[in-house]
Amino acid sequence: MSIQPRTHETVSDESNYDPRADYIPVGIDNEGAHHVYRTTDESVHVIENGERTVRYDLEDVEKTIDDWIDYIIDRRGGFEVQYLFKTMADAIVGAVKVSDQ
Repeated sequence: MSIQPRTHETVSDESNYDPRADYIPVGIDNEGAHHVYRTTDESVHVIENGERTVRYDLEDVEKTIDDWIDYIIDRRGGFEVQYLFKTMADAIVGAVKVSDQ
């Protein structure tokens, strides 16, 4: 049995495929800004009044999208509408509305 070293020629392009979409909507914060996560370069884009006002590189500061979600919750009062959650439990809690009846 021979073992080949891993080189560009021996590693298939399919093994490097990222199944995530290039852009994932995170949500709309309580100030009305839309937050979009770009997976191809690990950045977050904030769109206000139809224009990108912030582009934040998560990799440059060694942060994750979960850190960005925490930042919006802590510093901007959270999300009016949230599409991307840190955990499945958070998504379920966000989807269930409790009434006072």
